[in-house]
Order: sequence, then structure tokens, then C-alpha cells
Amino acid sequence: MTRSVGRISRAAGRGGSLALAYSSGDRAALDRAGLNYDELRALGDPVAIGIRIVEAAFDAKADSTIADAEERGIVAEVVAWILEQPSDRTPTPEEVVRKTIETTIAETALTEIASTLYQQGASYAERQSVEQQIREVAAEYAAQANLTATGATEQEMSTAIETGIRDIGIIFGVAP
Repeated sequence: MTRSVGRISRAAGRGGSLALAYSSGDRAALDRAGLNYDELRALGDPVAIGIRIVEAAFDAKADSTIADAEERGIVAEVVAWILEQPSDRTPTPEEVVRKTIETTIAETALTEIASTLYQQGASYAERQSVEQQIREVAAEYAAQANLTATGATEQEMSTAIETGIRDIGIIFGVAP
């Protein structure tokens, strides 16, 4: 489970920063990442904009592995969340970090727990209930994560994510 926490944290942090830069019109920050604000605006489609931001967030091209697809999906979810915020309510960097922690814990835990639920023959309603519970617990872990006042470090994010995934696995009966 922890195979890619550092990579997800870095990419999600970068994707979050780029989405914030786009939302606030910070051309210089976008330029440094190889993105052009006017080109992004011309796309007009939030999905296309999000895809470009997610691509720029990773240091390497997609490698077609399941782990890479999961990581990109998590980063895409965080970027989409930022882009969906009202223009007068741009999330703070801390909110982006906490959303990244929450999303990473939830998506990773859901991936790990889904097979157990399937093997146990859980009904659709039971699976939906467990998913909602996992998302709520992940949000609470993210809200309670200890972060440095000057900005979250990769280690703080990794620790929060690893702890959340491990604890959710224990709560839902999946060995860490």
C-alpha cells in the first residue's frame, strides 16, 4: 500500500499547486511547469484543463501500470476538486494538502478493501455503506493530520496517509 505514497504526495501537491495557479491566474507558476495560462483557458473544458494539469504534475509519462493509473486518478480527483470550487473560494494550500491526504487514504483503502468485500459476498448496499464509512474516516484522518504551520512536508503527508490506510484496514478487517 505504501509503494507510491511519496510519489502520490509529490504529484498531488504539484497538481494542487498548478490547479491553484490556474484558478488564480498565476501565469508565472504555470509557465515554470511548462503550462500556458491562455492555452489552458482556450481549452474551455474543465476536464481537458484538469488532464493537462495532471500530466504536468507527474515527472514521467504514464507507464500503463495499475499503480500509475491509481496515482493519476488520485491526483486527478484532487485537481478536479480544486477546479470545481467557486471562483471566489479558492482553497488554501492547507486545504489542498488535507484533500490530498483524504483522497489518497480513501482511494487506496477502497482498492484494498474491495476485494475482501467481494470475497465476502457483500451486497451493493453493504458495499456502498462501507465506501461511505471509509470516505468519512479518511476525511477525519485528513482533518486531524499534524502539519507544519509553514506547509506540510512530504514526510507529514506520508505519515498521515500511511497511518490512515493502516488503521482503516484494521477497522475493516483487512490485514495491513
